[in-house]
Amino acid sequence: ISIHDINRMTEDAPESFVIDSEAAYDKQLRTLADDICRHAKERPITLISGPSGSGKTSTACRLEQILDASGFATHTLSMDNYYADGTRNREIVDQFGKPDYESPLRLDTDLLNTQLEQLARGEAVELPIFDFTEQKQKKSGKILKRKPNELIIMEGIHALNPTVTGDSQEIANRIYLSVRTRIKMENTCLHPSLIRFARRLIRDNRSRGRSPKESYEMLASISRGENLYIMPYKHFANYELDTFMGYELSVYQPLLLETVRALTENAAPDSGISILLRFLEILTPMEPAWIPEQSLVREFIGGSIFTN
Repeated sequence: ISIHDINRMTEDAPESFVIDSEAAYDKQLRTLADDICRHAKERPITLISGPSGSGKTSTACRLEQILDASGFATHTLSMDNYYADGTRNREIVDQFGKPDYESPLRLDTDLLNTQLEQLARGEAVELPIFDFTEQKQKKSGKILKRKPNELIIMEGIHALNPTVTGDSQEIANRIYLSVRTRIKMENTCLHPSLIRFARRLIRDNRSRGRSPKESYEMLASISRGENLYIMPYKHFANYELDTFMGYELSVYQPLLLETVRALTENAAPDSGISILLRFLEILTPMEPAWIPEQSLVREFIGGSIFTN
């Protein structure tokens, strides 16, 4: 999509721009939901994977809404609750000797595989919860037993990795989602990974107490984790979704312009931060008032009915 087309739609008809973008994504989800419903008996589990900033949480929750409305009560689980205790993971580090939070070795795969199989068979399980402050996996006290015609969604960056989710091909639909669209400006394209980085910059600062500098410093480790642990398994997906919203960078523009400008002062030339800045400087800003509360964009800027 051309940055000039984005600016034209933002200036001429911002409300329609948002409505059309949201409708296009909703159409993708409804097509996917129809297929999940058709195969509900043999594949009651749906696994959703994608790199950081791809919108897994909002997509899973929105898909749950659609499946519920189709007559298939659905329960959404986060793979984050299946992390093993931090004491077990002290030796898992990245190329800089820092904790490798992207590694699948951090997960309690035995418990995860067991509970997925039990849920598929309709057996009762007690779901875990992970306390990130204490770095401990705990029992939640919540018992889940999937009834006939009920479905399970599990989202997480490692959901398509067979060493994590086991031999789930027969019981699970597998979805890979990410930003796929590239934005063009003359002879330059904004790589989708930089759109995801823009999303994370806003979310991390807003809800995770992480400064833009800290988010930038994590970029190399996150990119390494994506290349090692996520991308090699996306071919296992039955479905792929593009989570890009045509209007989203226009909404991020007033939130990020000065932040990214400051980051470029010390950013590595190959990081792409200077390219992101060039696009933000050209974009026409958009107010977020048009964005519905169930929008994936709300996962990052706030105001979502699905996330804090």
